[in-house]
Amino acid sequence: MHCPECERIKALVHASNRLLLSPPTSHTRQKLLDIATRRRLALAPVDDPACLDIRLSRADMDPFLTEVNGALSQEETDHCRALLLDNDREPLLSDYLSTRTLRWLIAAVKGQWLVTMLERERLFSMLQPICRPDGSVFGYEALLRGREENGDIVSAGSLLSVAAETQLMFTLDLAARREAIKAFAKKRAPGAKLFVNFNPSSIYDPAYCLRTTHSFVRELGLTPSDIIFEVTETTEVKDQAHLRGILAFYRQSGFRVALDDIGAGFSGLNMLQELRPDYVKIDMALIRGIDQDHYKQSIVRHLVGIAGDTGARIVAEGIETEAERGWVREAGADLLQGYLLGRPAAV
Repeated sequence: MHCPECERIKALVHASNRLLLSPPTSHTRQKLLDIATRRRLALAPVDDPACLDIRLSRADMDPFLTEVNGALSQEETDHCRALLLDNDREPLLSDYLSTRTLRWLIAAVKGQWLVTMLERERLFSMLQPICRPDGSVFGYEALLRGREENGDIVSAGSLLSVAAETQLMFTLDLAARREAIKAFAKKRAPGAKLFVNFNPSSIYDPAYCLRTTHSFVRELGLTPSDIIFEVTETTEVKDQAHLRGILAFYRQSGFRVALDDIGAGFSGLNMLQELRPDYVKIDMALIRGIDQDHYKQSIVRHLVGIAGDTGARIVAEGIETEAERGWVREAGADLLQGYLLGRPAAV
């Protein structure tokens, strides 16, 4: 399953660091200079007087960036270019081509706990049951979690937000798929399916990167037909052709595809037409209190009808009451998910 190119995490903060900054204005430069001087950080001479070359240790990094973040506006950190280097080596051309915004650097340094969590393999998956209308278990959705050194659980939202800010989504998504499959293999539920959340933007070359998923599934005694990948409607998909290519690769390998959170936004029906999923998951906001809301009932009835016409199976998410379960079951939902039927649990 391991793909070195996909899972490599470059060291960001070193024992001794060189921070090159190109502020948008002289006023911003003066603020940065004042903070560095006040903290007694070493300043190296630079050819361009508009820039700064600051030398600082690992211990200096977080306090310095914390003060900078408080002193500068978001516009200033967005427009200040930053390059952080290991002070023990000469910079390469590739270093200068990979400059980021100061805002990104601040977020990345603050998010080093995620790098540590990935490197020390402190991610895991909890499984929530997805049931048939008669209550029998059809499958499980894998829900990503992290674990701090003290045992505290970190939510998927926290992990994903930091990954998005620090461009670790690619690495996190791969690790999440691996943990989901491992948890499901431990569960050993004969005939059950595994639903795995899927971020299209984290896949560059499906033929190269996703074949490792196929191999890992086989190694654990599973088959691709056991796995259903969920594409969330809220994921920003800029290249529909690329996404269709990814899903075609999945299907050719025997996996199935679900479209998640239908009804949560405006692009759901378009995504349904574009992707032709095998499963359609109705957003829990539409299911909550549906037994008492005629507007929600009308929307869900139409979604059930559209899915039926296209051959997709409907999964109603977020069921918490008997009344909600009764209504969606009568409306024709194929599968049900929610706290009423089972909460996420670690394997």
